[in-house]
Amino acid sequence: MKNKKRTTMKKTINLTNIYITTLIMLLWTTGGCKKPEKIENRHEDAYGDVILKKMMMNNQIKYVPIFFANGEGITTQGNTVTAPNGTVYDLHDIPWMPGNKLTGKGQMSNNLPPTGTYTFRLNFEDGSTIEVTDELENTEIDLPVILQFNYQPGDPTIHIEWQPVNGADFYCVKITELDMANTKPFYKQPQIDANTTSLTIPLDGSNFWLRPVSELQSGTEYFIVVAAKKVEAGTPVSGDSNNMQTSSCMKRKFVY
Repeated sequence: MKNKKRTTMKKTINLTNIYITTLIMLLWTTGGCKKPEKIENRHEDAYGDVILKKMMMNNQIKYVPIFFANGEGITTQGNTVTAPNGTVYDLHDIPWMPGNKLTGKGQMSNNLPPTGTYTFRLNFEDGSTIEVTDELENTEIDLPVILQFNYQPGDPTIHIEWQPVNGADFYCVKITELDMANTKPFYKQPQIDANTTSLTIPLDGSNFWLRPVSELQSGTEYFIVVAAKKVEAGTPVSGDSNNMQTSSCMKRKFVY
């Protein structure tokens, strides 16, 4: 009889131990003893991109670094990018673009901006701050010289042709205000095949018109812009600004 009692008690103790062990494991896996999440594992979609912009101004070649950054939950305040020479630039949101995509730029110069690693310091709504980097290489390409432009006030279309650019991955064509800083383009076709060197734009508000054609004012000057673009080595060809290497732009004024 005594032996049976001891056996029953032993089983009870073993079952209690199993119960406690199981409870501890459940608490661990459901968050009771959850390890702190590491900051570096958050915001894997965040990026910073530095683009070498090349343009013709007053018959001189000019250069300026352009910055873009984004990520889910990014804030619009306190974000910066530091150039290889230590210069710090502020980033700000793009007023006309949905979401919190950020941009900024350096100083326009006759000389190339510093090449090397640009470090983006980005703030997020959950309180975290992370750093991402992007490399700027000396990979400038030629300007897409505008060879022909056909438009007279009242015409139903604009036709433009440009010189092909060796090394360009694609072209982009825009119609903008003369002061285009922080303004939404009227028209933007962001990714035109690299083998295409002409475009006819219908003035009817159809595809690629971002603003109503009625906002163009008769007798007012506007820019039509052609840009040859090259993406970073090993990245997909895309009109998005998260893997761009360089952009060479030509502008032409016209009266609507």
